[in-house]
Amino acid sequence: MSLTREVFDGEQLTPTTVAEVLHIKALPHDRFRADPVSVTGRRTIYGGQVAAQALRAASLTVPEDRVAHSIHGYFLLAGDASAPIELRVERDRDGGRYSGRRVTAVQGDGVIFSMSCSFSRPKPDAPEFQAAELPRVQRPDELDTHQLNASRTFDVEARVPDDTRPWYRWPARMWLRIREPLADDPNMRACGVVFLSDLCTGLSRAPQIEQVGLLPSVDHAVWLHRGADPNDWLLIDLDPIATAGGRGMYSGHLYNTQGTIVATLAQESLFDIPRARAETRSAT
Repeated sequence: MSLTREVFDGEQLTPTTVAEVLHIKALPHDRFRADPVSVTGRRTIYGGQVAAQALRAASLTVPEDRVAHSIHGYFLLAGDASAPIELRVERDRDGGRYSGRRVTAVQGDGVIFSMSCSFSRPKPDAPEFQAAELPRVQRPDELDTHQLNASRTFDVEARVPDDTRPWYRWPARMWLRIREPLADDPNMRACGVVFLSDLCTGLSRAPQIEQVGLLPSVDHAVWLHRGADPNDWLLIDLDPIATAGGRGMYSGHLYNTQGTIVATLAQESLFDIPRARAETRSAT
């Protein structure tokens, strides 16, 4: 029995680390099962969790020399953290260098998440470039740990640097890392990065959206540019792009401590501004 798992009623175990969350069970016909992460009543599943689990399922069906480089997912229903998830993988294509997969995450009769993802054989001699630079912020060892909801984020540690740009309720910039070591496997590490990629929202920097926290997501895309170790500190930095129709879009990057962009993400979330307050602000 793992010493990092909690025991309920002498039988049922729930994960307390991201490494355990990514331990999914293989079923016949490219299907996989992710066990419940809660036994304390219904609560919604953190989106980064199901996206990371879907990528893990897909990675178990590709040739060993292929590493994830992008995901594009849609959140369709609020998942139930007290119920298992069945992850169904479709093998779209295996080419000479790239493999494409589609994953459907199902609970009961409902699809809670669907994702397309792509894997490629690494090309280490290819030239590299990045347009953005690591923001000038305090290093993580200069900061205190920021309190997260452990029932959703497990063993993720966060530290929040000073930010000259205003944000409301939830930081748009954080140092993040997973404390419990993940397997020394590039696809497992990619899953760890995807888990971290949904923990912030760039809409907390958007005007008028003062209710912002962890908002319901519509979709989520991540481009994994190069290998990264989510057991080491990564800085996520996000900015809003546009809000309209009750939806807001933002994008940003994840940097390692050397200042290299390891991933880029874009996401659209729902939000709501009470009409009376919106009209008041428009008048001013």
